[in-house]
Amino acid sequence: MTKLKSILGYSGAILTVALALVTPFVLLGWFTQGIGAMGLRIHPSYSGGEVSHTIQRQGYRILVYRRVGRTTPWQRVDPFVQARWTPGTALPATLSDDLDLNGDGKPDVHIVLDTVRMVVDAAPLGAGWRPLHSRGVTSFSALIARVDGDIVVRLPVE
Repeated sequence: MTKLKSILGYSGAILTVALALVTPFVLLGWFTQGIGAMGLRIHPSYSGGEVSHTIQRQGYRILVYRRVGRTTPWQRVDPFVQARWTPGTALPATLSDDLDLNGDGKPDVHIVLDTVRMVVDAAPLGAGWRPLHSRGVTSFSALIARVDGDIVVRLPVE
């Protein structure tokens, strides 16, 4: 009887460990579907938001995102608009461009972009935009970075 109890005890322990190791893999699909159904999204201050419009240029295009503002009073990210030059490999070493950031058909910012040294100079052409001279990341709302081979610039808003 003692031998039977020890065999059953060890068998139960082995099955418990095996189930504990296999359960996450079995339930992973169900868990990811449940999380996906919740409609959770990455906050726009991290992702840049949604694409507002596209500006087509010779050999490349510029994706202009919607304005991202503060959603709570204690949020530290200042308002910005993100622009993405794609494909990054087709860009010249230096480019100068006027961008329409709010989609009204008039240029809002003049940008000089050095794609080799990763330096951006942005001069506002109207009210509502702040100038930017950046080499890398100065804040979440004013930066230049390579993302998946493309060049992303965040332009601060007044």
